[in-house]
Amino acid sequence: MISYCHAEKSISKSIFEYLNSKSYRVWYDAKNMHGDSLQAMANAIQDSQCIIICMSENYELSNACRHEAQYAYALQRRILPIVAQSKYKARNWLGFIIGTLIYIDFTKYELHNAFSMLEAEMEHTDKTNEVTEKKIPVNQSEKKQAPKISLSTEYEHKCVKEWTHDDVISWCHAYDLLVISKLLEHYDGTHLLRLHNMSKVNGDNIVFQSLRDDCQKIGTNGKISLSFTEFVRFQSELETRLNERDTVKPKTITVAEQKTTRSCSLL
Repeated sequence: MISYCHAEKSISKSIFEYLNSKSYRVWYDAKNMHGDSLQAMANAIQDSQCIIICMSENYELSNACRHEAQYAYALQRRILPIVAQSKYKARNWLGFIIGTLIYIDFTKYELHNAFSMLEAEMEHTDKTNEVTEKKIPVNQSEKKQAPKISLSTEYEHKCVKEWTHDDVISWCHAYDLLVISKLLEHYDGTHLLRLHNMSKVNGDNIVFQSLRDDCQKIGTNGKISLSFTEFVRFQSELETRLNERDTVKPKTITVAEQKTTRSCSLL
């Protein structure tokens, strides 16, 4: 999908025509918009695996564009930002979403060079399993489901500092932090708290980069990659756990245990 402000329609149309000529299946509102516009845009984002964002000041100021970008971010879609306005730099909410992503400046390079760079990024996306949709048979586009893992919920009854290695992994999988779970495979609760404190002292960016470096060391059968989105979710879920839920959940006391307790009291 191409997300753009209509002030940059010319460049977005050029991108659409180029990708279409390369047999990429691209959702473009001028060609694919039907019926309810809001629902159509939502469906397009849901059905796309990659969102090309044409960044500009107009895009940043547009509420409609903001909704598109934030929805794509919330759904963890692969985002490929391009600069559609000379010397523009992403700021405010758009700067947060783009973060450290590599962008292509279409105002700086000749169009054929910019197109080549864009296609290279999309091919890189394919190799990292964050696939941009191409024109392929539906039965070939189906993804293999990962094997189900048997997980424990014992961590719910413990403080974080008491978590075992298995508790940490179970918690990660419960919140769909799959790459983080691989990085923290040998962590227990004490290690997790240490990592959390390092973020506070050294800053999130340093910890994020350190974890990304670790990805390159432990990747097998191809490198694994930690996205900024998953890192933010990890930080948020851990912060929530420490602030609101780091109290041991009381276990249910059976009737027999209640009787035993009363008997002990009488004695």
